[in-house]
Amino acid sequence: MTAREFARLVNTPYPTVAQWLRDGRVPGAELTGIGHLKVWMIPKDALKDFKRPEMGRPALTDREKAMKAKQRAVEKTAATLAIEPPVTVKTKPKAMAKKNGVRNSSKRVSPKK
Repeated sequence: MTAREFARLVNTPYPTVAQWLRDGRVPGAELTGIGHLKVWMIPKDALKDFKRPEMGRPALTDREKAMKAKQRAVEKTAATLAIEPPVTVKTKPKAMAKKNGVRNSSKRVSPKK
């Protein structure tokens, strides 16, 4: 079956299934060339063995957690050692309020003779 058929059978959008195929998460799927096109072909028995991947970002490993904690400690130490000057924010001057009944004319009017 094709990737679109597989997506319909597992009730999942095609772009999600295409990403699974690129990542190698569908067992037995092969990228086959038909003429100048490339098509994912998935065996029918792949539905039996298929387990939907977990949603979301994968959990951090112990090593990644340790590296992140070490980085936070370094950043905290650097922040306490560095004394930064206060940040000044420049603001725009307030626009003057328009007076009612006064129009700004962009046309030049010649004086009457």
